[in-house]
Order: sequence, then C-alpha cells, then structure tokens
Amino acid sequence: MTRGKHWFGGLMAVGLVAAVYTSAVLWAQEPTPDAPRNPANEAALMRAKLASSQKVLEGLVDENFDLIHDGAKELVKITEATQWHAEEDQVYAHYRADLRRTALKLVVLAEEKNLDGAAYTYMHSITTCISCHDYCRDVLHIADAELKLRATPRVQDGGSATGKKLRR
Repeated sequence: MTRGKHWFGGLMAVGLVAAVYTSAVLWAQEPTPDAPRNPANEAALMRAKLASSQKVLEGLVDENFDLIHDGAKELVKITEATQWHAEEDQVYAHYRADLRRTALKLVVLAEEKNLDGAAYTYMHSITTCISCHDYCRDVLHIADAELKLRATPRVQDGGSATGKKLRR
C-alpha cells in the first residue's frame, strides 16, 4: 500500500468515527422567533450536513475532486439556507462561521485539486463539528435548564440562618 493510500485509510477511519458521533447528536439550534422549535427539522438538518460531509470524505478517499466539490457546495448551501441564531451566543456564532469558512475553503481546494489541503481542512471541520456539538449539548442546554433556587433566610442582629446567635 502506498503512503498516500495508507494515510487516506486512516483519514477514512477518523471520518467514519466522527460521522457516527455526529449523527448520534441532534443539533441544538435555538428556535426562530416566528417558528417553534422543531426537533424533526433539526434532525433533518443534521442528516443533510452529515450526508454532505460523508460525500466530502468519500471524495477524499477516492481522490474524486468532483465529489469533494459537490459535498462542500452542499454544506455551503445548508449554511446559507438555515435560520440559525448565532447572534444569541458568541461561541455558537464562532462555530457556525467556522463551518461556513471551512466549506468554502473545501470548494476552492477541490477546484485546485489540492488533496492534502482538502484532507486537512476536512479534518478541521470534523473537529469543529464535534466541539460545537459538545458545546451545544453541554452548555446551551444547561443554560436553558430551569434553576430551582430557594431563598436564603435573612440574618439579623448577628444571628445565623438557623436562629442561633453568633459569637463576636
């Protein structure tokens, strides 16, 4: 096996693991003001991004620049067509912008027939996707969770919350 084929075999394994991980996690998208949050639409969006990403991976493994180009163009269209509320969270906005930049870069690299550059860019996009999903699942959902706080009793005249006097 040549060095290039061996390298792309490893890339394919990493890509498949990332694809399985990504498909298992739903996109934590904030609802638009005029449309209620719809988990079915979010799942469909993630499936579309996953299918486009897999197309790029297949193109990388087969050295098929047309497939890389097509998958990357689909990712660009998805980022243009969806109503994501990136302005509500700066970290999420960063991940969203990075996905778009990466997809645009993959289009150019496919046109230039730069396989190494496209492979590196694809791996960066997968890492970014996983980080974004971690953030959306672990941070944004925690921030949306209802807090169950109790009032703290007022302490008066050197006493404690239990009613006992504190020594001075």
